[in-house]
Amino acid sequence: MTPTDFNLWIVASLMALAAVGLLYLSWKQSGRPFLLTSGWALAALSCVLSFCANGDRGVAQIVSIAMAAAVAFFAVPLLKGIAPPVSSARQRNTQAASSNTSGAWVTGLSGVWTFLITGPVAGAIALLASAGLFKLMRPGEGSPATAGAFAIVTAVLLWAALSVILLMEPRPGRRSIYAGVGLVAASAAAFI
Repeated sequence: MTPTDFNLWIVASLMALAAVGLLYLSWKQSGRPFLLTSGWALAALSCVLSFCANGDRGVAQIVSIAMAAAVAFFAVPLLKGIAPPVSSARQRNTQAASSNTSGAWVTGLSGVWTFLITGPVAGAIALLASAGLFKLMRPGEGSPATAGAFAIVTAVLLWAALSVILLMEPRPGRRSIYAGVGLVAASAAAFI
């Protein structure tokens, strides 16, 4: 990378971090569409700039930086021993449900199940789907490096999108059904 490309990559990295911050704020303070729109616009622009700086590797690096920042937003409060950040509407619903002790157990188990569905299961779906995409894109002759890099970037983006889509479904039963169907479809794409 030339110094200009490196500076462009640094700007793209800062924009990706700002995008994650804006998206986090739009989640914490619901009802502010400007934060959501500007966060996604910054994320898209950072991907374009990183592609200009370092090609597909630059996009993969920016996506990894954004994922690390998103993990930090959620992991730091948990590591400090305080409750994870939730919006005020969810917090009121949780407080109302926690007044019943049996409801607290159900809520806790539901949270663990939600984590498993949106974390490892969504990751498995994304990896299997990207493996199917790699099989589809792999050239008959020559180096499969470009198809491999595209599949890796797709896996990361697909994992993030699947996690968000699964979290948008409020009913745990439907969420589980969607994840199961996605896992079967991705497995079929990867192994058939």
